[in-house]
Amino acid sequence: MNIIDILKTTQGTLINKINLNTQIHKFKINSKEIQKGDCYIALVGNTDGHKYIQEAIQNGASSIIVSRKVSYNIPTILVQNTTKTLGFLASFIRKKYNPKIIAITGSVGKTTTRELIYIILNQKYQCHQSKKNYNNHIGVPLTLFDLNPTDEIAIIEMGMNHKNEIKYLSNMVTPNIAVITNIGTSHIGNLGSKENILKAKLEIKEGLIGPLFVNGDDKYLKDLKAYKSGFNHNNDLTAYNLTSSLTKSTFDIFLHNQKYSINVNLPAHLINNVLIAIHIGLYLNIDISTIIKALNNFKSYNMRMNILKDKNNNTIINDCYNSSLESLTGVLKLIQKEKQKKLLIIGDINELGNFTSIIHQKIPTLLNEINNKNIIFVGPKTNHINYENAMHFNNYQETINYLKSQKIKDTLILIKASRTLKLENITNYFLQN
Repeated sequence: MNIIDILKTTQGTLINKINLNTQIHKFKINSKEIQKGDCYIALVGNTDGHKYIQEAIQNGASSIIVSRKVSYNIPTILVQNTTKTLGFLASFIRKKYNPKIIAITGSVGKTTTRELIYIILNQKYQCHQSKKNYNNHIGVPLTLFDLNPTDEIAIIEMGMNHKNEIKYLSNMVTPNIAVITNIGTSHIGNLGSKENILKAKLEIKEGLIGPLFVNGDDKYLKDLKAYKSGFNHNNDLTAYNLTSSLTKSTFDIFLHNQKYSINVNLPAHLINNVLIAIHIGLYLNIDISTIIKALNNFKSYNMRMNILKDKNNNTIINDCYNSSLESLTGVLKLIQKEKQKKLLIIGDINELGNFTSIIHQKIPTLLNEINNKNIIFVGPKTNHINYENAMHFNNYQETINYLKSQKIKDTLILIKASRTLKLENITNYFLQN
């Protein structure tokens, strides 16, 4: 891609006419990540990217894209909005490299599903996937910017907290396959109801040029025209005979009248995500034996249902990357049958708006089903939960200060909260002491 290509794609204006044939290696928005030949895009958000143009040039930027006039001795393209320009450029790259794109949305389980699909498809195809939590109007373009000509498949998460966000991303990406994992209460504060969340998730069909895969056991998805998988016998791919522990699950599926046993290092409440991944693998002609082998080697993503051991023989469920009522329900059901003593450290669920109090007040009912437990609530929202003998702290540091005075051994410890509470610091405390 050269400067002329960028001008055509962005409808920008060239401020100077130096080296029009300059070839662009990659597009970057972080000046510190610039390498020789990259184009730096100066985004304006919490910080103003225009402040870091000089650093980008020093690191090797061959061109820059800006939204106000500046004067530098390299090709400079002026556009109205650099954030929208990300989307234009991402669409260009998507069409240029033309991999098969699998787009994933849903209230919970997007990252787990993405990782599962990746580990299966990567057995046969050259695959690329979203990094970290790159799933919004900035993160999705950054994922596409990292595509290489040899990539055959790109697996991309799409997140949202308002309507029309998934629509924008789907039209940008034009996925060949789309996935909706489930419909839960995440972002219900902005969207007002699960029905509206469903409508927002269905925006993924806007740019879709192929089939939709869904969790066929989900109340809001089961009647869609789509490939369905789950434990409901009306699904296109059905699981049977599930057995599960904290760290592993085994279940059976039937293909062409033959039974296959699947083993995966995930608990029961994540098996619907596994089934979607298997379904897509089969659709893309991955042999079932290859799928089974790939799933045997699967490891969960950092801070999502990681099972850890510390020096005091405590088993820690490190699940503090994100939280919702549905994911909390899943993990609490998982530990109901565990007989050892339990310490449940539960933090706020965010982005619930007017539903914050209603949803947090559902937590005590879930806790009543668990025996031999101690409870610590963390954060201002959980402070309003009245639960017998529960401790309440405002943040992770207060919680750690309390834990220092306790001798905790041979205990199952759940650490679960929305990301902003940074409860991974509590996990680190246990592992380091």
